[in-house]
Amino acid sequence: MKLLYPFAKRFIAGHDFDSAIPVISKLIWDGYDITIDYLGELSKTEEDCQNAWQQYVDIIEYYGLLHTPIDISIKPTQLGLLLEKVDCEAHLTDLAARAYEYGITIRLDMEDSSVTQDTIDLCLRIHKNYPNIGIALQSNLYRTPQDLNYLLQKNVSIRLVKGAYKEDITISYQRKDLIHDQFLKQALIMISDRCRSYYYLKNDVTPTPSIGTHDEDLINEILSYLPTIKIKKTDLFFEMLYGIRRDLCSSLKKDGYCVRLYVPFGTEWLPYTMRRLREYKNLKFIISNIIKEFWNEQYRRRKSTR
Repeated sequence: MKLLYPFAKRFIAGHDFDSAIPVISKLIWDGYDITIDYLGELSKTEEDCQNAWQQYVDIIEYYGLLHTPIDISIKPTQLGLLLEKVDCEAHLTDLAARAYEYGITIRLDMEDSSVTQDTIDLCLRIHKNYPNIGIALQSNLYRTPQDLNYLLQKNVSIRLVKGAYKEDITISYQRKDLIHDQFLKQALIMISDRCRSYYYLKNDVTPTPSIGTHDEDLINEILSYLPTIKIKKTDLFFEMLYGIRRDLCSSLKKDGYCVRLYVPFGTEWLPYTMRRLREYKNLKFIISNIIKEFWNEQYRRRKSTR
């Protein structure tokens, strides 16, 4: 396990909050927006839930007192969504209230489909009093277009992702091309809604959409759409996992787009790292991107010295 940690550091900011702070500070200094994730899900005891709650309180207080605009990502099962003796909603409401005072956004990560409806319901109940709470939606689920439209009507902040969990064919798309198409359609709906609500209906509480993907083809398709509507580069976020496609993150940022990095930390780094690798089947994706980043950096350096 210890042998894997140096490799995991590509994706993990640190094993605890103190060790993650310098990494996060450097990313903020470099011009990235940040969403922080304290690793862990499916807490098994009340103590685990309480510890997770306290960790998020510490994050909120630390960055709130520094007036640093960060986001926080939370998995509801980490705070006891599936435990009868734990009031997950009370934990989340408390965190949302604390974060609201500092202008910090909390976004609920979407876990597997068994808790999709519970997560949406939880978000909507808390959102009535604390509009700084948002949610992630998975484009591979058949139900997502309906969920997306409903949540947009409620002005809920949304991060759109493809979906990392293996789901049954009866509830989700399996083919990559279909998932690609669904993601693109849903992303354009989010962007168009931002344009319509903010600029034409003058709805100043319309949240900024977050597009969570490392798929360069998808990003280019989205970028090609932007000139056709009245929307600024700063009217959406491209959100990516810390440590993946760093060259693409840097390129988008230099072009004036807002890039938010999903930065995890914590002792549960091994499951997270293995999930990152399973998503790409094996090391091929990571290795190819390390090589791509290297050659892109060499190209930029040669170009800048001409």
